[in-house]
Amino acid sequence: MDLDDVVPEADHVTRQARVIDAPASVVWEELHRLKLSSLPVSLLLSAVRALPVLLAGRGRRRGGLDRTFLDVVPIPELASDPPSHVLFAGVLQPWKLTGGKRPPVLDAAGVREWSEPGWVKVGMEFRLTPALGGTRLSCETRIAATDPETRRRFGLYWLAVQPGSSAIRWELLTAVAMRAEARAG
Repeated sequence: MDLDDVVPEADHVTRQARVIDAPASVVWEELHRLKLSSLPVSLLLSAVRALPVLLAGRGRRRGGLDRTFLDVVPIPELASDPPSHVLFAGVLQPWKLTGGKRPPVLDAAGVREWSEPGWVKVGMEFRLTPALGGTRLSCETRIAATDPETRRRFGLYWLAVQPGSSAIRWELLTAVAMRAEARAG
């Protein structure tokens, strides 16, 4: 299962990748053990985004800084094939100040077929592939709105958050690379 199975057509796509001088098994382990506490940019931007939710009394602390980055991804993990790829997907209303309605839990077909207006379908995949010089770790995120009004609203939100979203991915890839290369070196 991959992104084409959950969000085959997207309104917004981001892709980041880097080659890491380490075997795929080591890169996979570091991707899965990287703590949120070791990602200062991610912590700061996540805190800014969570502030309205917390002020509205809707936020709940779920384990804090000792959780891994992958544990706090806001969409569920749908597939994992170690050490090749891990796929997350679901539906969200992230442009709403307090996070919107609680999303339903869906499988891959449910995400792909979801059409209720007022939601975006989000898929995010981390993929490890052999590369000259080691392992290529890539992250691709796809977002598709369920209706034109949501597409417009999310598009405005995306203008504001996309640079930060990409910065978080780059920080993650860099941290995984540093840790994996230190172990492999």
